[in-house]
Amino acid sequence: MESQEYLSQPHTFSVDTDTWIPRTFNEAMRKPELWWEPMVKEFEMLKEQGVFELIQHPANKNVVGSKWVYTIKWDNSGNIEKRKARTMTKGFTQVIGEDYKETYTSIARLESVHLLCAIATPRRLRLWQVNFVSAFLNSDSTFKVFMEQPKGFEKGEADYV
Repeated sequence: MESQEYLSQPHTFSVDTDTWIPRTFNEAMRKPELWWEPMVKEFEMLKEQGVFELIQHPANKNVVGSKWVYTIKWDNSGNIEKRKARTMTKGFTQVIGEDYKETYTSIARLESVHLLCAIATPRRLRLWQVNFVSAFLNSDSTFKVFMEQPKGFEKGEADYV
């Protein structure tokens, strides 16, 4: 019975700290002074890369949902280095054969990393990790994907994607 009573109690939502990470666009807009600038940076980067073109929703085509994903990057001292916002597709709204053919993510096998470290250590070689911020933007795709405009950056009529 206690768990059912707990579910019926109202819950509060707190955004008191600077380390709070929103889960939705509406939550982020409760603290726009923290999250609007990272969203603008992401949108400008997408525009510079020529990733999208604003068009009217084509008839009989699937429109993939979009959402913002937020995170905080920390420095080595545990201080906030920067806030990041990424616009993502809601992959569960994609249709195989229409929006994509297959999915693939390159991940290093742990055995390969161990081997690389074993070779580098006795030779006193330095190893670096590389993070490709917009690697997916440069990949080849034979599919045209129609995605909802990111919240907060809608342009044109309501049926534009």
